[in-house]
Amino acid sequence: MRRAQNSDLSEIKHIIDGARKYLKKQGIDQWQSGYPDEEIIKKDIDNSEGFVLIVDHHVAGYAAVIIGEDPAYRFIEEGAWLNASIEYAIIHRFALSESYRGQKLSQRFMTAILTYFNTLQINDFRIDTHPENISMRRVIKSNGFSKQGIIHVDEKQAINNLRWAYQLVLR
Repeated sequence: MRRAQNSDLSEIKHIIDGARKYLKKQGIDQWQSGYPDEEIIKKDIDNSEGFVLIVDHHVAGYAAVIIGEDPAYRFIEEGAWLNASIEYAIIHRFALSESYRGQKLSQRFMTAILTYFNTLQINDFRIDTHPENISMRRVIKSNGFSKQGIIHVDEKQAINNLRWAYQLVLR
């Protein structure tokens, strides 16, 4: 894993487009409104918040990791966060290339993210996903996250902006 670079942009876009098609094929409306788009990914890279998984010198996965407070996470329904911290790592736009699906690399990529940021003394991690995105829920749970409640996201004209919110606090 390494920070994403501008030269990775076309591969990242390809990964995101593949993930969008994969979700659509499953009947999940997540990412079907054009989110995340190239502008968002460029911003991730410019802010040093984009990360790529490298397999055999190829970009195999992408995720954005943002440190701070996510406005969408301020209001949580049907549950509560494990703490009141506003300084945490938010994992967004997590996607794996269709060329590498089925190899358990999503779990390894997530573990790499958690390990890297934990070495930087970040121990509070939050993530959300569409309730019907069973593959992502499996990755999240297999890395020790627990469901904390429901949030609502702003993904352009998302049909369904309800997301299940998860948290992991490493000690």
